[in-house]
Amino acid sequence: MARVFKAVSIVLPFLVALVSFAQSAPQSRIVEAIDDARVTAVHGSGRRMAESALDRGRLDGSTQLHNVSIMFKLSPAQQRELDVLLAQQQDDTSPNYHKWLTRQQYGDRFGMTLTDIAKVSGWLVSRGFTIDRVSGGRTQISFSGAAAQLESAFHTEIHEYDVNGDKRFANASELSVPAALAGLVLDIRGLNNFWPKPRHTAVQRMESSPRLNASGGVHLLAPEDFATIYDLKDLYDQGIDGTGQTIAVVGQIAVDMSDITRFRAAAGLSTNNPTVVVVPGTGTPAFTNANDLAESDLDLEWSGAVAKNASIVFVTVGPGANGGAFHSLFWALDPSATNDPAPPLAPVISVSYGACEAENGKSFAQGLQAAIQAANSQGTTVLAAAGDSGAADCDGSVAKAVNGLAVDVPAAIPEVTTLGGPEFSADKTSPSTYWSSTTDGDGGSALSYIGEGTWNDTNQQGTLAAGGGGISTFFPIPAWQVDIAGVTSVSTLWRNVPDVALNASNGHDPYLICSTPPGTTPACTEGFADKNNELGGVGGTSAGAPTFAGIVALLDQAINSAGLGNLNVPLYAFAASSNGASAFHDITTGDNIVPCVPGKPATGPASLRCPSTGTMGYSAGPGYDQVGGLGSIDANNLVTNWEGFSPVPTYTVGGSPVTVASAGDAGTSTITVTGVHGFNGTVNLTCTPPASTTVAITCTIPESVTLTSTNATATLTINTAIAHAVVGSSSAPGHPPGAGWFAVAGGGMLAGVLMMGVPSRRHRCSVALGVSLLALTMLGSACGGGSSTSHSVPVSPTGTFTVVVTAVSGSITRTVNVSVTVE
Repeated sequence: MARVFKAVSIVLPFLVALVSFAQSAPQSRIVEAIDDARVTAVHGSGRRMAESALDRGRLDGSTQLHNVSIMFKLSPAQQRELDVLLAQQQDDTSPNYHKWLTRQQYGDRFGMTLTDIAKVSGWLVSRGFTIDRVSGGRTQISFSGAAAQLESAFHTEIHEYDVNGDKRFANASELSVPAALAGLVLDIRGLNNFWPKPRHTAVQRMESSPRLNASGGVHLLAPEDFATIYDLKDLYDQGIDGTGQTIAVVGQIAVDMSDITRFRAAAGLSTNNPTVVVVPGTGTPAFTNANDLAESDLDLEWSGAVAKNASIVFVTVGPGANGGAFHSLFWALDPSATNDPAPPLAPVISVSYGACEAENGKSFAQGLQAAIQAANSQGTTVLAAAGDSGAADCDGSVAKAVNGLAVDVPAAIPEVTTLGGPEFSADKTSPSTYWSSTTDGDGGSALSYIGEGTWNDTNQQGTLAAGGGGISTFFPIPAWQVDIAGVTSVSTLWRNVPDVALNASNGHDPYLICSTPPGTTPACTEGFADKNNELGGVGGTSAGAPTFAGIVALLDQAINSAGLGNLNVPLYAFAASSNGASAFHDITTGDNIVPCVPGKPATGPASLRCPSTGTMGYSAGPGYDQVGGLGSIDANNLVTNWEGFSPVPTYTVGGSPVTVASAGDAGTSTITVTGVHGFNGTVNLTCTPPASTTVAITCTIPESVTLTSTNATATLTINTAIAHAVVGSSSAPGHPPGAGWFAVAGGGMLAGVLMMGVPSRRHRCSVALGVSLLALTMLGSACGGGSSTSHSVPVSPTGTFTVVVTAVSGSITRTVNVSVTVE
């Protein structure tokens, strides 16, 4: 009875809402009693990872499984209506352009009717389950129960599997549901605990010097480098830095915020720790393994490094979430359990976890697609990694693929913008052309964009290590991809991945991260290095998802958008337009071809099997390809050429370095204030000298400059002098022993004399005090000398210092660091 009451209490808010929204509510689709005697299969609900060779027998029937979910599909009429709406929301000639739905509105138009929700909830309760949640979009009912109850209700067996020593469980066959639900159920998720894999390559530790600059052939990317290479700095100068935007990152572990704090400090970024949201009902997140920790640290640090002032939300789960990061993703797409009119959790979601299409089955992939389509209709954009095993996504880090050509989920879903992985290649023959031999204060040394080829380190590593990409076997090719140059030569039938690409090489250009597994040396305590002078670097397409999520957040801010929905629709159209020509770096060299065992797999379509050559995959070429997609991104050109971008008048500030021959000399720097996007007006200037113990530096600058055209200049004057340091030794030349005490004594004697001249009514006390002071100072003079003295001495007046010039006009503040070198 308690379970029935709980089920009613969960469904009741929807029933109340039915009165208000009856006019737009769809028709009920369950037209007969839910009878367990007649069942129908949920096709595609088998799990490939439940291999018989790994089977260790049936799971204990008393094992409690939580957060199991029935996922409902839309009726054909609803799906047609949603498809039309999604197209209209991306059509700037439609009245529905960028008019996003709320979760409540989506549920009223495209969710199950409240009557049907009540019927299915009642059936679940009658089978002994506890209802946990009805999703806000009314497309899922989550519930809990024992393994034996689940086996009986869905006509399957749940078995345990030994996967490299880890115990996992999954349904051993396809599922079935009562015939009354035929055509309504997309999938039943949560019956296995095969968590998705992070799509990054292993963290490598290396000595700090010289890996942050152009020596050694390996260049660790700092956020400053990424901003230079992918052209973000002009956006930052315009104030486009993620302010007011939110990015959700999904994970499956607990993170230590001190790693994120230290990363931002090392990168010269202000403190801006993510907000952690634990999916309800999953327990307390914990540390599970270093790979998951590194994945989440990478995603949180780099999404916030690109969108520097955006709010980052980390959605994670405890051990009670059988789906791991996939469970986090489903919840992030639809976090409400009531008819909540609130906006989405975030307009941008970054996913760096995945599994190959076959691993979870077609019904799971279609269920995830439905959830993402619903989120798209509410303005949410989903970004995902393409995988790191080249064209063999089902194989992972092995020497030779045996599972055939495969792509990743969620990467293969047409409503997801997928990131492939290139590698910087133009710098391999002339690194000094692209990298400075020294780093700036924030760890950056890149000088410009660096030409890219595809990332494929398989031969060097001996295991599959290349950017994922290929052709889906589940999803038809979307209309927006059909006419893109390069696609028609390979596939006009199925979805092609990836869509775009950003650096992924772990061997040549890994991303700096700060990640500290419990019990290890804390990362990034000395800038990006730890106390052992070691840096952490990581690669893989996992890095592309959060960094491109940051770029999308900048785009949202720049066009004042509440979200972009399925970004692929406008992205491909933009790439084909004249405006988009400068926004993409076409990647035309290299491949994601990997070694494979000829004839494998023995089953399945012959077109997916390893050929007799023993290699399989795709090559890059002009236009779109299944390695680099449309290419990598020039962020500034992408944002400023995007429809709806309205340039904000602003300005930049630069300053020339100053060199003086020696302390005591003066120098000048030319400060240039340059107007951007038509800025004109008065800019107030101030300068701040450094605090130095070796050279006394002062600065002066005019109070303001006025811009009437493109730029104005001002002269910053630097004056230097030799500073003196107070030390505790009497042996320095020109400072005899006792000099310090003598100064004190002289002062004391003078005080004594002066006090003797005070008015007579205080004369007696003053005389006594004066005599006492005189005696003490004479004693001090007699005892002075030796090592007890302190004095001021000149110190070596050389070095390089920084004077900060600040420019302010209204709400716009810009600063420039002027280097001052005293020789």
